[in-house]
Amino acid sequence: MKRKILLLFAVLSLGIAASYAQNADHKWGFGGHFGVMEYNGDMANQFYSFQQGYGVGASISRYLNPSFDLMLHFFYDGERTNDGGRFELPTWASFYTHMFNTNLLFKYKFNNGYLLKETAILAPYLLVGVGGNYANSSGVNENGPFTDKFLTPNAYAGAGINLRISAALSLVAQTALMYPFTDKVDGIVGNTLPTSHKGDDFFLENSVGLYITPGKAKIKDADGDGVADKLDKCPDTPAGVAVGPDGCPLDTDGDGIYDYLDDCPKVAGLKQFKGCPDTDGDGIPDNKDECPDVAGLAALNGCPDSDGDGVADKNDKCPDTPKGVQVDRNGCPLDRDKDGIADYLDACPDVAGTKELNGCPPEKIADIESMNLQMDPILFDFDKYSLKPAGIITLDKIMTTLSNHKDFGVQFDGYADFVGTEAYNLRLSERRANSAKDYLLNKGIGANRIRVLYYGEDNPIKNNDTEQGRAMNRRVEYTLFELGK
Repeated sequence: MKRKILLLFAVLSLGIAASYAQNADHKWGFGGHFGVMEYNGDMANQFYSFQQGYGVGASISRYLNPSFDLMLHFFYDGERTNDGGRFELPTWASFYTHMFNTNLLFKYKFNNGYLLKETAILAPYLLVGVGGNYANSSGVNENGPFTDKFLTPNAYAGAGINLRISAALSLVAQTALMYPFTDKVDGIVGNTLPTSHKGDDFFLENSVGLYITPGKAKIKDADGDGVADKLDKCPDTPAGVAVGPDGCPLDTDGDGIYDYLDDCPKVAGLKQFKGCPDTDGDGIPDNKDECPDVAGLAALNGCPDSDGDGVADKNDKCPDTPKGVQVDRNGCPLDRDKDGIADYLDACPDVAGTKELNGCPPEKIADIESMNLQMDPILFDFDKYSLKPAGIITLDKIMTTLSNHKDFGVQFDGYADFVGTEAYNLRLSERRANSAKDYLLNKGIGANRIRVLYYGEDNPIKNNDTEQGRAMNRRVEYTLFELGK
């Protein structure tokens, strides 16, 4: 018999590994119980004596709400009792009954969120309900041997405690009073024997058991990131974003900007650049900076342009081109006639010439020399760009020459001494060259025949350490060039 009981108990306990705690998501639960049904009646009071033999039980419950479950509970026990003279009954008075008890119960749970958390490890509960009891009794009473089989309704009430072992499994211990609406389970009805113990038959069910809930785990995860809401410190994470154990989006580089918002998630950066660094501090984030280790210009994708010709240094094959000189895509001064002499130095930029003749072929030099121009520079007073009388005389000669030779133009190159800042002197040299240009424009020379370049304090022709030298460096030089045909 004991082997059968143990086998039944093992069968009821199967499926534990695939089960989860009973709750709103997992509403069905199954229990297996092992214990004893103890007798209190006309023959004896044996509550909590644990001597009557052992029984097994099973239960099926359905979650209703956080406070209540509905339970169908079954228990079997073989009950054996002998008075032994304790209640003035004959020592031969005894009975044995096979008792099958089934009840429909309401279970009130204290771990309902009001008294204890639903996930409490220790969770007391109360049971109350009604059911039916089938008994197959036999024994000896004052009338001799007897046998009896009957089915009767009963009331059932009890209490227990649930010990949560894991999300899948709980251990329960409970005690409950079962009152069948009959007094003949022990074979003695009423008080027909001389006894000081009078009363109906009661039974106390004491048991321990395992409680399981089958099914796959379901967790409340509002943002769908795989972290339960109760553990999620960032419950509003957008869908599809990778998160850490706390439910917050990953921040691989630890710069305080989540990876899904970070344009540079593997290197710490700045919020204003969407998580990217700006190593050279030029206001252009490294991920958009073609020269991230040296400050540069936004127009050149973060690369510098030392000579200001619009070509980044990294691509500039002529990084020291004077300011204002037109350059090609490689940053080198234009050389339209491909004679190896840059246009700004070429007196004949549209026809190939020789270096010795400033870019002109021999026949063009003869034409220029025939114009009888003295190529002395136009000089200016300190920190001035207004024309002096001598300069006006020179410009009148240039105007006359250009008027007589329509296929030529003039280039003015402005300069300054080294007194003052480089930027100021560059601007001053530009104004001096434009003063010469404006004079010729006012005399009717077309703008297409006049070119202007300026170099600031670069290319001095005299020593800037003397006043005489600085006076010669405050100048505008000019060269004639042949217009394109």
